[in-house]
Amino acid sequence: MAVFRLSKCSLGLFLVLFGCIHTLLAQSNLDTEVSLKDRKEVTIGQALKDVSQDQDFFFSYNSNILPEDSLVQVGNYAGTVRKLLYQMLGDGYEFIETPGYIVIRYAPNRLYLEEGDDQQVGNNWILKGRIKDLDSDELIAYASVYEQSMLTSSITDKNGYFELKLKDPNSSVMVTVSKEDYRDTTFMLLPPHDIEASPKKGKLRYYPNGTREENLQDTFFGRMMIGVRQRMQGLNIGNFFAEMPAQVSLVPRLSTHGMMNSQTINHASFNIIGGYTAGTNGVELGGIFNINRKDANYLQVAGVFNLVGGDVSGVQLAGISNRALGKAAGFQAAGLYNHTGAFTGFQLAGLYNEASSATGLQMAGLMNISEGHTDNQISGLINIGKDVTGFQLTSLLNIADSSAYPIGLINIIKTGEKSFTLGFDESKYSMFTFRTGGTYSYGILGLAHAMEDRTYNWAIDAGLGLHFVNTKWFDLDGELVSRTSFGPPETTLNLASMKLLPAFSPHKNIKLFCGPSLNFLMRENPEENHIPGWVIEDNSNSTRVQAWYMGLSVGLQFVII
Repeated sequence: MAVFRLSKCSLGLFLVLFGCIHTLLAQSNLDTEVSLKDRKEVTIGQALKDVSQDQDFFFSYNSNILPEDSLVQVGNYAGTVRKLLYQMLGDGYEFIETPGYIVIRYAPNRLYLEEGDDQQVGNNWILKGRIKDLDSDELIAYASVYEQSMLTSSITDKNGYFELKLKDPNSSVMVTVSKEDYRDTTFMLLPPHDIEASPKKGKLRYYPNGTREENLQDTFFGRMMIGVRQRMQGLNIGNFFAEMPAQVSLVPRLSTHGMMNSQTINHASFNIIGGYTAGTNGVELGGIFNINRKDANYLQVAGVFNLVGGDVSGVQLAGISNRALGKAAGFQAAGLYNHTGAFTGFQLAGLYNEASSATGLQMAGLMNISEGHTDNQISGLINIGKDVTGFQLTSLLNIADSSAYPIGLINIIKTGEKSFTLGFDESKYSMFTFRTGGTYSYGILGLAHAMEDRTYNWAIDAGLGLHFVNTKWFDLDGELVSRTSFGPPETTLNLASMKLLPAFSPHKNIKLFCGPSLNFLMRENPEENHIPGWVIEDNSNSTRVQAWYMGLSVGLQFVII
């Protein structure tokens, strides 16, 4: 093997020659002739949109870096896309062509390989060297050095040094150096006996809009499991990803794809302890965890957690948690919680589900949260939605801006009806009751007090109601209410009632109601054996009072809109 050395001068000459050859071989999108007429002053973003209109490509860039709202003078421009980009942005940006896209990267600086050495070890070719800044000679730490066709990579240490292991030392290779804010630099290595280069077709492809990896790395599990070198690899290589059939990882740093694992989308991924990959388009299994920079499609299973920077489509199962920073569609099940952006399908969690919007069903042991449109929610304690078109079912509390069928004791619905009631019924109890609900259903919670002396005079009412008719002057409601008095079981009154309550509204905030009820009474204390109302069936005995009877409820309801 031959030692190779690239000076600043030779590197610059190489880049110029490489660009010239590339221009001669193919007419690129950057060399497409375009025109902008009557656009003396326009924003950069609008100019890019106008240029790509009716073309076979789009512009892709980081809107946090490119000043797309800045105004530029383009006049009546006629010329190539490349010239227009330089005119608007200057030479601090790099323009990379990929199928369907022109990628704009902020890259004001240049890299070069100060000194390189190579040696053959068995069937491997070991490439060594140091990466420096072309202008300042500063050593560049955490620069990515990789070979596309073999999907092998290295990253420089704090002294700019790297070692890259390549297979098949008898063939020429193209090695690329990438670093955030630096232009990509590619150089060719030719063994002494090579007469001409036969570069292999690269396996990297460009995916726009980057999949929120910065947010992914800022999550709790992301900070724990993603190392500094892997973070820098993602920043350096950016949105260029490879597609491969399969990979196996022990932990994120030990994988069959090495450091390129975070840039590789696999059809099958097996992580013995855990893995950090670009994504999965098939099956991914993790003993403890799976972390994907981009999307996870079809099936993802982890013993503890799944963390996806992009979208999820299919089935996602985890012992503790599933989290997708993008959208999720399909079935999610986790022992503790599911957390996604917009969700479509069925979520099941032991503790809680959270989504920016939910179309389908959220089911959780404790709580569901949806920040946007919501279809249906079922939880043990609390549901929180925004615009709920289906039902919210819980034992205690529903919260929403609007909700068609909130089913819970307390329903705080922004557009729903809220009221408190002073009432009286056939069992000689006075009632103070809160009713809170949505468009069609509401919850009932209140206190009742016996007007005559009893063993325990206080009771609690809880139930559900339904608006059959709701007009300006007349309402008709149906209610299922349970009443339980305070006290030990042997003296407790239990009363289940089904009520039909017509109401007249002399004012928008006042309702007068009077209606019949069908009641089932049960009391363990036979000394208080009075059965109120019209008795339908009496099954009382020497130890308990138990009967069906008809009753009547009247009251005054104060409505709070």
